[in-house]
Amino acid sequence: MNVRDAILQRTTDRIMRMRAALERFDDASAEREKIGPKWNVRDLIGHFVYWTDEGAKQIPELAAGRALPAYDLERINDDVFKKNRRMSFVMLLPQLRAAEERLLAAIRTAPPDQLIDTPLREWIDGAGSEHYDHHWPGLKAAAERL
Repeated sequence: MNVRDAILQRTTDRIMRMRAALERFDDASAEREKIGPKWNVRDLIGHFVYWTDEGAKQIPELAAGRALPAYDLERINDDVFKKNRRMSFVMLLPQLRAAEERLLAAIRTAPPDQLIDTPLREWIDGAGSEHYDHHWPGLKAAAERL
């Protein structure tokens, strides 16, 4: 297996693990079940829609040699939280699926020589598998409460 395939496999594994957990939720349970002090499952999905899509958008930019972007994470996460409060779980879920497909497609286009020890690789790992791993314990616990 080459590096790209390994990255795709690891990211896909995390996505599929999350998808399996999310299949247990509907609008009511996604609203009710908390995954932290502030967020419920729906909020987590909105968060992933934004950041997974942002991950996909930045891959070609970084591959072209642009620097890693600087973000005000707290402000962005708060803005995303407020925006997505108006949407239901079932409205957000297809958006997440589309963002995940864009992320995987962007990874497939990443130059092979930039997939080891580069800012691009750091970004791919952060936007993909590591982000999913970071939020997995809260989602797993919420799914187990159902």
